[in-house]
Amino acid sequence: MPEESNTSGLGHAYRKAGPYLGLGIEYTATILLCFVLGRWIDGKLETSPILTLAGFLLGMTAATMNLLRTVNRLHAKAKRPAESEEEGT
Repeated sequence: MPEESNTSGLGHAYRKAGPYLGLGIEYTATILLCFVLGRWIDGKLETSPILTLAGFLLGMTAATMNLLRTVNRLHAKAKRPAESEEEGT
């Protein structure tokens, strides 16, 4: 019986952490995509390294804004049920 409660506790922890697990990959992928796109355009227009740097900065900005927006949304979502539980007691 103790194993079942352990498993359900682990499952509960994964459910709570799940939305946050992909944020690092999403952050890195956004930066790399913008960097590679800037580098590719630099190769076509022969403007190296201007657009590579611009792509990197754009990727950093977009990734950071998306990360902050997602974390704030998830935090607000996690806070709502806790507030309703406090009101009920």
